[in-house]
Order: sequence, then C-alpha cells, then structure tokens
Amino acid sequence: MQLGLGFWATFYYYFTGMTLIVAFLASQVLGLSLTQPFPYRYGITIGLIAGLVGAYFNRTMTFSLEFKNKKAFTNTLNTSLSEMGFEPKSELDDFVVYQRPALRNLFSGKVFVKIENGMATIISRASIIRRLRQKI
Repeated sequence: MQLGLGFWATFYYYFTGMTLIVAFLASQVLGLSLTQPFPYRYGITIGLIAGLVGAYFNRTMTFSLEFKNKKAFTNTLNTSLSEMGFEPKSELDDFVVYQRPALRNLFSGKVFVKIENGMATIISRASIIRRLRQKI
C-alpha cells in the first residue's frame, strides 16, 4: 500500500520547484531575460541535485517487519517513535497515525503503523524509516 509519493513523483516535485526558483533568481542576479537559455541551465543543474536529494530523503517508503510478541514489539515501537518525537494521534483505516507535535510535524510528516497477525507495516518518509530500522 502506497500512501504517499514514490521516488519519481518526489523527484519531479523538488526538481521542478528548484529549477523554476533558481532560473528566476539567476535571471534577476545576472540581469538576463527568462527567454534566454542561461538561467534555465543553472536551474536545471541545481534542480537535478535538489530532486535527487529530496527524493532520497523524502519519498514515501513502506517497511514490513515480522514479530513474535505483539506487546513487546508495540512497546519497542512506541519507545523508538517516542525517542524520535512521534506520538500516536489518530487512526486511519487500520493504521495508527503517529505525529510530532505542532510545528515539528510540518517538516517531518507522519508515521502510519498497521499491526496484524504477527506482521507490522510502517509507512513514512524514507529518512524516518531508515532511523526507525536502526532503532528496532
């Protein structure tokens, strides 16, 4: 199940946004017209870098994990997420939604956890999933 954007959609988001911003800034700083190709060359170069970095860290990843003891796993998961600043806030379908409080949530996103039949499915940003894998 994919709740968020995958690699290519995230790449496209960061690439287009950064390309347009850098092209506009380059045209203003260098005194060039946006009808000339030079501002776009700078924009595309920076946009490619921003797209790759943004997609690597912010694409949505799904992580599945088997466990034997539901209570022990849930305690470990809650402790790990709590150390990262996440708290359970609500439920969406079969998922428990973890969020950071207030403004921190704006830049970190949410963690969706579904636990059933000895299997946990965790969906969040790639950077959060990587840190969570190390903690569990």
